Amino acid sequence: MEKISMRKIKEVFRLRFEQNLSNAKIAGSLNIGETTVEQYVFRAKRAGLTWPSLNDINDEALEQLLYPPKKGAPTDRVMPDFFFIHKELKKKGVTLTLLWIEYKNIYRSGYELSRFCGLYHEWCSNTELWMPQEHKAGEASYIDYSGLTIPIYEQNGECFDAQIFVSTLGASSYTYIEATRTQQIKDWISSHKRMFTFYEGIPGLLIPDNLKSGVTKPDRYEPDLNPTYYEMAQHYGTTILPARVRRPQDKSKVENGVLNVERKILAPLRNQKFFSCTELNHVLWERLEILNKTPFQKLPGSSRYSLYLELEKPALKPLPDTPYELSYWKKDTVNPGYHVKVEDVSYSVPYTFIRKPVEIRYNERVVEVFCKGKQIAIHPISHEKGKHITNHNHRPPSHQHQADCTAENIQQLANNIGENTARWVEQVLIDDSLHIRKREKTCLGVVRLTKTYPPHRLEAACQRGLYYRNFLYKGVKAILENNLDQIPLPKEGTKKLPQEHENIRGAEYFEQTKGVQE
Repeated sequence: MEKISMRKIKEVFRLRFEQNLSNAKIAGSLNIGETTVEQYVFRAKRAGLTWPSLNDINDEALEQLLYPPKKGAPTDRVMPDFFFIHKELKKKGVTLTLLWIEYKNIYRSGYELSRFCGLYHEWCSNTELWMPQEHKAGEASYIDYSGLTIPIYEQNGECFDAQIFVSTLGASSYTYIEATRTQQIKDWISSHKRMFTFYEGIPGLLIPDNLKSGVTKPDRYEPDLNPTYYEMAQHYGTTILPARVRRPQDKSKVENGVLNVERKILAPLRNQKFFSCTELNHVLWERLEILNKTPFQKLPGSSRYSLYLELEKPALKPLPDTPYELSYWKKDTVNPGYHVKVEDVSYSVPYTFIRKPVEIRYNERVVEVFCKGKQIAIHPISHEKGKHITNHNHRPPSHQHQADCTAENIQQLANNIGENTARWVEQVLIDDSLHIRKREKTCLGVVRLTKTYPPHRLEAACQRGLYYRNFLYKGVKAILENNLDQIPLPKEGTKKLPQEHENIRGAEYFEQTKGVQE
């Protein structure tokens, strides 16, 4: 026989005994089977029930009359322990059906499944615990800010309203609060990090409201999350599932948590003065401990803290070895100078990405630039506003050539070639009778002679240049072209010309030509 609600059963009796409708018409009116109508009418007659007296019988008594216990079966059924059931349901994988099976294994004559579930729902309704959502242990943390703020009076005479961050675990209602200066991303992320430390673990879901620090674009199915918030969730191995816009039932836990915080913690502090968030938080956390350890009125012997220890804490994921390092994200387009700007400092990217959109991630240590998810540049962060941080390899070839023409770079190139080249370049660069650009150009020309001649020959040529105080690019080049670098220098005390020049042949030339003529 089809099992229907007691309300519909009473309607069957009303239509049959008061309206005298046929079983077929009753079945059509109530959308149930005709046989079902016939069986309920039979059971009512068997129990000696008459209309309208049976309408005044409560549902439980009517059920006992319609379904009397079998002969020899005990008439007293054991009432389930609904408080135990309520706690067990918070554990992952536990259902009412499973708990009913366990109940029936102990009490063979106990209530059947439908009545078992109905009694539990009635108990939840009477204890004000029943909600449309089932909260599993360790499954979710509900997050919001209180509508109430507390003024902070700073020593410099300024005053600001401290924002109150509130988080509540789903299964135990275990609550965390703290005061921060703002609701901006830095405070938002920092509050989450301290919340995880307070819980000593990570819930599977974070269910925040749709504030900008968490959600950049609300959407019912795929909201756009703030990239820093998303990155933090990845670091801690949890998932962000924002509540729907204007759907307070999605975060009813924290709505109730905020209400308790406002009434039991914030409101009593309304006449106190605080001079820093640190001072305020010290008071808030003292009162929070009392709130979490206060027994529930309708769950004697249990508190938020005891349920947290029993249910939530074992189900939370462990904390990572290192806390999340706060990073910021921004979007930009590479400018024609192949740089992007972060807080008034410009950082280079490869010139091939000019005018392409990029994403920038930066923290207290580094600046990273990404294009289509691939890292294309990384720099140590700088706090010198207006400065340009440039990687030499990011420049196009023509710019690299121009960038090489600096005294520091040229001196380093000369040092890499050898001691004589380094000394020759140093002597030219310190000669302030010529413009620095002219001196740099001369030295750059000399060190680039290694593209034509091996370094040891340039070393010998610069040694000869130093000996004759020949500090001209063309002079060093002439030494190499005429192979003079391979001729030993005159012995000490030998008279030498004040300078060498490609048009001045000198004694060495005549010594060589004299041998040829002979």
